[in-house]
Amino acid sequence: MVLCNVDCVERVIKYLDIPSEKLRLCEDNITNISNLKPDEPVMYFSTLIQALVKYSKYPNILGIDKETQALTRQWLEYIVICINYADSSAHAKRVLKELNAVLSNNTYLSGTKQTIADIVLYYTLYKIMSELSHQEKAQYVHVSRWFDNIQQDEKLRQALDLISFNLVHLFL
Repeated sequence: MVLCNVDCVERVIKYLDIPSEKLRLCEDNITNISNLKPDEPVMYFSTLIQALVKYSKYPNILGIDKETQALTRQWLEYIVICINYADSSAHAKRVLKELNAVLSNNTYLSGTKQTIADIVLYYTLYKIMSELSHQEKAQYVHVSRWFDNIQQDEKLRQALDLISFNLVHLFL
C-alpha cells in the first residue's frame, strides 16, 4: 500500500486551491507543475508538496519561520519514509506509537500551528485511523486528539467521512 500517492496529492491540490490542469502526470505519478520551467521537473513527493505550497495562496502553511519550515520538511520526509508503506498492522502500530509520543507535547506536528505536514499526514493516516477500533484509538490518545481536531475542517476533509472518536461506550 502506498499512501503518498496521486490521490493524496490531488487532495492536497484541492485543499490548496491549485487548478489541477497545472499538473503533469506520468505513469500515475504527478511529476511536474506547469508553472515551473520544463528543465526543473518536480519528481519526488516531498519536493512536489513543497512546490505546491509555493504556488498556492497559502505559502505560510510550510511554516512562518525557518525553524518551523525545517521541521515541516522533516515531517514530510518522515511521512514518505515511515508512513508511506504502513501496509502491515505491526508497522502501522509502530508509526502510531511514534506519532503519539510526539503529539503528547504538541498540538500539531511542527508546533502550535497547522502546517502542510499535518494536512499530508491526515490524508495518509485516514485509512489507518478509520480501521482502528475504539480501544485502539484510546491507546493512541494523542494521535486521536490530533486527528479528530484536524478532521473538523470541512475543506480539509473534503468528501471523506468523519471518523468517530467517541469513547463513552468504553466505560458503560
